[in-house]
Amino acid sequence: MKHSVVFLFAAALLVTLAGSAGAHEHVEAAAPVVSAFSATPFAEQAGLGGVTGNATFDSSRGSIFINLHPNGTELPEGVVLEGWVVDLGRFAGTGYNASVADQGYGPPFGNLAMDVLVSAAPYALSTGVIQLDTAGNWSLDFHIPNYNFSPYDAVVITAESDGNAGHNWDPRPGAPFFSAGMREDNAELSEAFGEVFAMVGPAEMPALRDPIHIILGPTPLAANANLEAASGVATLYSDGSSAIDFSINLNGSAGPEGCLVLEGWVVDAGLFGGPGESNSSDSDEAYGPPFGDIEMVGLNAAVEAAPYALSTGVAADVGDGTLGASYRIPGYNFGPFDAFVVTLESDCNAEGFDPRPGTPVLIGMIHDSM
Repeated sequence: MKHSVVFLFAAALLVTLAGSAGAHEHVEAAAPVVSAFSATPFAEQAGLGGVTGNATFDSSRGSIFINLHPNGTELPEGVVLEGWVVDLGRFAGTGYNASVADQGYGPPFGNLAMDVLVSAAPYALSTGVIQLDTAGNWSLDFHIPNYNFSPYDAVVITAESDGNAGHNWDPRPGAPFFSAGMREDNAELSEAFGEVFAMVGPAEMPALRDPIHIILGPTPLAANANLEAASGVATLYSDGSSAIDFSINLNGSAGPEGCLVLEGWVVDAGLFGGPGESNSSDSDEAYGPPFGDIEMVGLNAAVEAAPYALSTGVAADVGDGTLGASYRIPGYNFGPFDAFVVTLESDCNAEGFDPRPGTPVLIGMIHDSM
């Protein structure tokens, strides 16, 4: 079992959170903004304290560009750097967006106990693996379809000492090395001028291997939202960079009244259950505990215990009677994930929404399709 920890949102990550005990308000900039990274003690101990860089993000579009300057340093052998945007958990302090507003038609993962575990811990959305770019820097360009970053407090870069390699690495965060705040009350944000996204991008992506086709069928909770006739397909590509195309057909289902936001996820089981087998491990923690603060008991245990769900974006009307989205995450593979799930987000994923999964309405097993 990993150490019980929480992300360094205190001095080590130089992110001081403020706000009420409920979901806090985020100040949205009119244009993309820039936030500077600070190194954590874990980075300094690994010889990377001299690394500098920025996160440039457009919160309203769910886009982020990470650019780090090595300044003569080198990564420890076997380590990859992974980017994340992070929202605090229910028990981590003020500033979280965990709520039940997205569960109008049934609990996440179909299990109330799992919801308690997920809500207790921070939610970390991976933005992919940082690559060496043509300018000799470490960079990453990420966009998640039809999404916004309004719930998130910080951009965190972790050292994944398992290399994110093979099919059994832990998709949960490793040791936090760098952090940049995403709100005006926890960072000095400056407006980004000119075109910043893809200005200096990663090296050319490797070719994707043969696709995996997954048939999506309704869960028992789909009927609660009048989606029992819905169906879908997902196609996964993975090898050095990963992509997902998914499509949903309502097949005449009336759907719920009001908001119909359907979000895709790939899911790895937790220690206490979930689809498939858990890939939770200690192998990504060689340079520090995954959430940085060993004094906060129980939070990382909750992350391990519950399934890890990586959002692949929100389905939108594609004009042919179906809903769908196309998603790509740099330098990643879907090896650890067992299922593709579509959830109904009854909070509409509006400003300050809970970024954790809502009600699961469609599911397909990945490994059964390989």
